[in-house]
Amino acid sequence: MSKTSFPLRIQDEERTRAKRLAEALGMSENRLYAELIHDGMLIREQMLYMGQLRELARTTTTADALAVLAKVPDTPPLATDL
Repeated sequence: MSKTSFPLRIQDEERTRAKRLAEALGMSENRLYAELIHDGMLIREQMLYMGQLRELARTTTTADALAVLAKVPDTPPLATDL
């Protein structure tokens, strides 16, 4: 994985909080920012995906949903499904 530098512009108060938090967690400030960015992106991606699912649900008719379910084979659930 390659890494690049990126200047991050944040308020002094936020930087102070981040330094304190990183120290309390026993990690570098840089690592804290990297993890916060990673986690924040995951959350935003999940929010976007949920929005897409809601749109799909809004535009899917009951008949369409039942047609998909009708394609499922009629077999009992596996023990691991319960």
